[in-house]
Amino acid sequence: MSRFRIWIPALMSFLALAPAGAGELNLGVQFDSWTSNYVSPFNGWEILTPLSVSFKPVSDVSLYGQAEFGNGSYTDSVGSAETRNLTALSDTVVGGEFHFKSFSLPSLLNVALNLPTGDSTWEAKQVASNIPTEFIDSRYRGRGFGASALYGLSFPTGSGEFGAAAGYLYSGVFNPSYAQNVPQTDLKLGDSVFLALNHVQAYADNQVETFRLSSYFSLPTQGNGANLLQVGANFNASYGWSNPKAFSLEVGAQAWLPSKRLDSNQQFTTEPHNSFGPRFYVSPSYSFGDFALTGQVKAILPNDYAPGDPSYLYDGGGWLYELEPSYRIKLDGVSSLRIFAAFDYVAWENMGQAADGSRVKVIYNLWTLGTHYEVKL
Repeated sequence: MSRFRIWIPALMSFLALAPAGAGELNLGVQFDSWTSNYVSPFNGWEILTPLSVSFKPVSDVSLYGQAEFGNGSYTDSVGSAETRNLTALSDTVVGGEFHFKSFSLPSLLNVALNLPTGDSTWEAKQVASNIPTEFIDSRYRGRGFGASALYGLSFPTGSGEFGAAAGYLYSGVFNPSYAQNVPQTDLKLGDSVFLALNHVQAYADNQVETFRLSSYFSLPTQGNGANLLQVGANFNASYGWSNPKAFSLEVGAQAWLPSKRLDSNQQFTTEPHNSFGPRFYVSPSYSFGDFALTGQVKAILPNDYAPGDPSYLYDGGGWLYELEPSYRIKLDGVSSLRIFAAFDYVAWENMGQAADGSRVKVIYNLWTLGTHYEVKL
């Protein structure tokens, strides 16, 4: 689903840039509201106003910036029923993308900075009432200073190309301030190395076929300088068919190796069971001119922990079903307005607890309504 998020692109296209002086301004407003069937209240709403701008001072250089302003209300019942109301600017991402030749091949370098203009406590305060991020990504970002660099090579093959890319993501230290009377923790999310291979084949009428393989290798996440968690290597594979005038489809899978955690003796060792279950998704869409309909089905398998494991690391996985209609209104030759709505149904298997102590399914319903204004500069 096309949600507004502050993120650094992991793999960029190697196709030609627009003419020098071209650019784009994007301004949006998005409302999200969700409820759950759990006996305790876990729900909330958000209003996000994202802004992004890009500009090409010369034909091979693109400069960009992204930020958003957020207002949210989150209710949970961890300990006692509590509602948090949060209002803040997010972190700001600024960067540049540079196209050039290396080894006589089309090449790309993308460099970006994550500036800590956001509320670093936001995600920690709303996590209990939010839909689990394995199903729906967090829509606000306030994680301190960060930087990333990605270098890619293109190997043209007729009307298609092979691509190879490598990148590094650095995360700085920040203090999420989990709650009152809890000692401050200088948290440093684990840096990661990104590797990717893809093949893109172009066909008539702007139809494109894409195969992708990628992997993330993470360094340890630390609190006050001590290792807390090192997520196991992540592997991804996907296939996509894009037809801007009719049917498009993307299917993919994700898997992880076991992570490292602190054990009961406070030793940093590989966990006895894999805490991340494999994931599979399929996302079809169909374009009826200016109207488009997009869907997604995502399956997350249970992890390898037992439901009664004393570590509380069991995750039953579940299903995500998503439907998003959207309509684009062309205002003039350089601007357009996209209106969209969406509904997400999330079934988190065996994660709630009934009165008799048995595990029950937790259902989340997420409604989204938004608009997105685009203008060519």
